[in-house]
Amino acid sequence: MAGKKKAGRRRGNGDGGLYWMESRKLWRAVVDNGFTPDGRRRQLSATGRTAEIAREKLKAKLHEIDAFGAPIDKTKKVQDWGDHWLDAVTKTKLKPNAQASYESVTRNWIYPVLGRRAVATLKPSDVHAMIKNVTDSGRSSSTALKAYNILSGMLEAARVEGLCARNVANDVKPPKAAVSTRGALSTEDALRILKVAADKPGGARWWVALLAGLRQSERIGQRITSLNLDSEVPELAVEWQLDEIPSEHGCARRDDGTWECGRKRGAACPEKRFKIPYGFEYQHLVGRLCLIRPKSGRPRYVPLIPALAAALRSDITAAADKPNPYGLIWRHDDGSPILPAEDQQEWRDILFEAGLITQAQRAPGSDVPTTHWARHTTATVLMELGVDAKIIGEIVGHQSEAVTRRYQHVTSAAAREAMERLGSHFALTA
Repeated sequence: MAGKKKAGRRRGNGDGGLYWMESRKLWRAVVDNGFTPDGRRRQLSATGRTAEIAREKLKAKLHEIDAFGAPIDKTKKVQDWGDHWLDAVTKTKLKPNAQASYESVTRNWIYPVLGRRAVATLKPSDVHAMIKNVTDSGRSSSTALKAYNILSGMLEAARVEGLCARNVANDVKPPKAAVSTRGALSTEDALRILKVAADKPGGARWWVALLAGLRQSERIGQRITSLNLDSEVPELAVEWQLDEIPSEHGCARRDDGTWECGRKRGAACPEKRFKIPYGFEYQHLVGRLCLIRPKSGRPRYVPLIPALAAALRSDITAAADKPNPYGLIWRHDDGSPILPAEDQQEWRDILFEAGLITQAQRAPGSDVPTTHWARHTTATVLMELGVDAKIIGEIVGHQSEAVTRRYQHVTSAAAREAMERLGSHFALTA
């Protein structure tokens, strides 16, 4: 009958075998691809509605073998790969809270849109759809940028692993981060805060915030042993920060995805453990509170002006008779650590007493300058005094000069001179 395809084999030069499969109504292209361990020929095949489609599919597989060592797995879903990537890759590199943030963004913004899609078949339009979902949900462009960056990292690892030919996120322009509303305090406002704090027990905690640029977690995790107040040049070593570390299940996971303990949340598991990568350095204090290394991963040393050194010595002496099981400079009367929320509330109280906010703004949740403004004040005033950005970055712990300039290894002598200028600016003497 005219036009009827004949079952059988067609071979073009270098094309391998080409067959028409009557039962499936498809063409099948096949080529030898080495041998199995027991000596049999290994074949690679592809099917298509036409002979040309079958040949092109086979050529694509051969190209993937040349490029990646094996054909790309076009069945791996974004969620399956993402779960593996978060557990095996990022968990070994990120700090616990950063890891928790990655998991939250992935679960809330990447999986709902792309989770069921195959990694190998993603298109730039899929990345755009994910970004649009974030912004349409009322979240800021900073959240969209974070989701984009996480997806890009996930897909780059998939490309290296041979799960996709390219990272399609690279073909999409990243969202712009929202303009930061964080700022710095004026010199006059900073002086008001310093004066109010000077009359309070533990008030040097706020002097350290304004005059040394420590992050909140670094201040409340500061230990007495990290101070050197008796040397010719007193200094403070930022070696630890206090963080709440999330927990995960310690029991086994069943085949159906549930946990043997029967609880959904890892924190409720009777065998719970801290969600930290192997070899991560930390010191457990109590509950979820742990001391971990600072953001840079290494200690930094901040020279102390005489007035600040004197304030720290005064705080330590005044609290010497109070329990101190963890060696912290600032703590509750029973020796327990100060929680981040408690530190923030004390900051609001000081702002109120300094006349910088109203009674209504004193309440939690109101929009007032956070403790991070104190840190920005340190960097901004030093920059206004003409201190080099690299020196400022070393003092406040920015990981790059660009970060310092956005907010507005140096020698200790240069850092000491910068801090002396800061003390002179505020007219502070011991």
